[in-house]
Amino acid sequence: MKIVHNTPEKLVLTFVPWVFATVLSALLLGVVGFGLNALFTGDVSAAFWGLLVIPAFVLLFLVIFVRRDDLILDRDSNLLELRHSTFLGRTRVQHRLEHLREAKLQSSRSESANTYRIALVLDGGMDAGTHAVTPIYINGPGPERGVAAINAWLAQDVDSAPPQA
Repeated sequence: MKIVHNTPEKLVLTFVPWVFATVLSALLLGVVGFGLNALFTGDVSAAFWGLLVIPAFVLLFLVIFVRRDDLILDRDSNLLELRHSTFLGRTRVQHRLEHLREAKLQSSRSESANTYRIALVLDGGMDAGTHAVTPIYINGPGPERGVAAINAWLAQDVDSAPPQA
């Protein structure tokens, strides 16, 4: 996740799967181009697959798997908000910030590499327990940086900090 905003009052992290969405979009354009070429050369069967069937599956993958996740921690309103946006709509989950104890790094091991995601540990309220911020695991430094940023932000002593001008 990328740190978008980090002040003592508010922390905002965002995950947008740009690479995955770009690859699927390029695949969609390539398949449609293949279908148009087949249509213009008179190959109706290939045009059917290239203009209807395969693009429908690629669009289905875009709609289901491309999702933006935003995590907002706001001290002023004592709010932890997790927003998920897809092509089908948006959802929002809110918790009281005081219930957030820490962020943890969850890992998944595959044959080729380890992948990671951020999880939040809530110690109060109706949803006490560990909750993943994103449903997918990714590689790279993003999740580790996100966990460090969340825990550092939670550890700040904002009551003794001088007021900002």
